[in-house]
Amino acid sequence: MSETPFDATDPGDSGAGAPEIMAPGPLRTDVAVVGAGLTGVVTAQLLADGGAQVLVLDADGARATTTARSTGKLSVLQGTRLARIARYGDEVVQDYLAANFAGLGWLRRTLDDLNVPVENRDDLTVAATPEEVADVDAVLAVCARQGLTAQWEEDPPYPTRSYGAVRLPGQAQVDPLRMLSALRARLRSRGVPVYDGVRVRQVRRTRSGVALRTSHGTVLADRVVLATGTPPGRLGGLFLRLEAGRSLLTTWEVTDPTALPPGFTETMSITAGSSVRSLRMAGGLLMVGGEGYTVGRERDPARRLAVLDEWTRVHFPVDLPRHAWAAQDYTSDTGLPLVGPAVPGDDRVLVATGYAKWGLTNGAAAGLALAGRILGDPVRWGPTFEPWARRPAPRTSTAATFGVQTKGWSCAATRPSGQRPGAPRVSRVCPHLGGVVRWNDQEQSWDCPVHGSRFAPDGTLLEGPATEDLARR
Repeated sequence: MSETPFDATDPGDSGAGAPEIMAPGPLRTDVAVVGAGLTGVVTAQLLADGGAQVLVLDADGARATTTARSTGKLSVLQGTRLARIARYGDEVVQDYLAANFAGLGWLRRTLDDLNVPVENRDDLTVAATPEEVADVDAVLAVCARQGLTAQWEEDPPYPTRSYGAVRLPGQAQVDPLRMLSALRARLRSRGVPVYDGVRVRQVRRTRSGVALRTSHGTVLADRVVLATGTPPGRLGGLFLRLEAGRSLLTTWEVTDPTALPPGFTETMSITAGSSVRSLRMAGGLLMVGGEGYTVGRERDPARRLAVLDEWTRVHFPVDLPRHAWAAQDYTSDTGLPLVGPAVPGDDRVLVATGYAKWGLTNGAAAGLALAGRILGDPVRWGPTFEPWARRPAPRTSTAATFGVQTKGWSCAATRPSGQRPGAPRVSRVCPHLGGVVRWNDQEQSWDCPVHGSRFAPDGTLLEGPATEDLARR
């Protein structure tokens, strides 16, 4: 890999008017953090506080991150996740809770310092059908063994008939974009450059550290943290252990707040079954999430959104939706976050991924673990989440089956009817590992069903492990 001069702009807090930064050669630093979502900015802040020279690279900007597109829930209850993790034993659950409580505590303290509002809420895991009661009971049992102040609620504040819920007090919600923007602004105010619009194309380990080939030149670092949702490229083969999922979110104006279930506005909730409904109030708007699907394997994403909209209209006093969007996250083969070396025994490249849609407390916890590892002050619970850690054998099978369903190669260069007229013809072969991408008419994107890379109509890379655009035809 040739080492080219680094040429990019750190826009600063204003986002405009900052001078163009052109290094005479490759840009050098102690630690390069790739990805300026929550994990990246927490890691960078802690490293800078510890005296390390650090810089942050991000392919887009704050609004494009999974953090900004999240529900904004700060919770350690997390639906039925604790019961699923309990298959590894109570010690693993204890470490998972310790990590998430550490992340939640760090966020509360930091956001208070930054004057970012954090709204206290009780979190509910709701049994929306009789079949879901057993799963909710399992969550309550785990909470009891771990000493959490969770309690059973026979008649939770939920808009449809329910069959009970677990309530955990002391949780919170936040405007995720406001939170992330404040954290990024504080980074820059303390002299840590955050380069938006810089995409990493290649990560190469060298004798002296790591060389990054980016869209704006070369960055050389002693260590690199890949906080990008999924690691770019094929390093460590971690893409084989992750499944990419998209979740739908909508907001609505409530026409009659008095018609909401009593106590609803003081809680946030999620259902226990596969037909997920995630609910909370956000700045006077009702937020409704659900209808998630595996990237590239959903034939009709628009139908998913229509189902979510119809459910909301039936069960809430609402009129027209205000916003609708999707967020992408990754689930690991173990069901646990993967935080640590990308390659066994090599701390030059560290990763954080696999939050399974609970990336706020987990993301902050990952930042604490990564920074502690680099600064020589590791957290006690960190080894549980290392990608190559040996774990207790699960009591039940937890092996994820990330099957691949792709069509043949006969239409590998095409422009579907739903794409705008005049758009360029692009190859349907994903440059990451040769999967055949599928057109997503709802989001106007090409989605890869193999490892979750996504591309704009003209083939420009949007997200995922791919590092190059779709080829033009």
